[in-house]
Amino acid sequence: MIEAGFFIKTLVAIFVIVDPVGGIPLFLSLTADETEKERIMTAFKASLAAFLVLSVFIFLGEKILSLFQISMGSFRVAGGALLFLIAIQMLQAKPRSTKSTPPEEAESRTKEDVALVPLAVPILAGPGAITTVIVLAGGEPLSIKLTVFLASALTFILTFLIFSQASRMAHLLGQTGANLLVRLMGLLLSVIAVEYIVEGLKELFPILGGGP
Repeated sequence: MIEAGFFIKTLVAIFVIVDPVGGIPLFLSLTADETEKERIMTAFKASLAAFLVLSVFIFLGEKILSLFQISMGSFRVAGGALLFLIAIQMLQAKPRSTKSTPPEEAESRTKEDVALVPLAVPILAGPGAITTVIVLAGGEPLSIKLTVFLASALTFILTFLIFSQASRMAHLLGQTGANLLVRLMGLLLSVIAVEYIVEGLKELFPILGGGP
């Protein structure tokens, strides 16, 4: 059974780290030569591909960590630290270094289809998003994994809707409005990141949680 409170918290965490609002300028730049119909198709393919990538890590992320003998506690601490660094960049409204680099973006503009690279990976389903779903779903029962899966699905439905209306949203928000939303999401992400670190430390050092 899906718990509403956990679903909302999970949805917020995934949506914030995917950050489709902050990705609008880059999306418009990468699809500048496309017609409106082509741009909508690019948004659909990028959102679907990113969702499939995250789905793999939702259900197999724990096994991948086990393969490298990495505990969930250690990964939560490391993942929380990564997300906190991303949150700081969002609070400063700076382009995220974990998304893609300027040379990668410049190279992608010469490709015919930018939906898979760099839009789906690493802009939407980048290290931060992958880390988030592994932390949320790893070591948890199937019901929790399904909750994360559904939250991811809704996130990318919203991402598709936002990207398909990117031109209108960019005009409506302007650079100042977009930066304000990114900063607010960065604040939320910083809190989420701290929670991940605290949970990971409690797993590594049970005494911190009042355990034996």
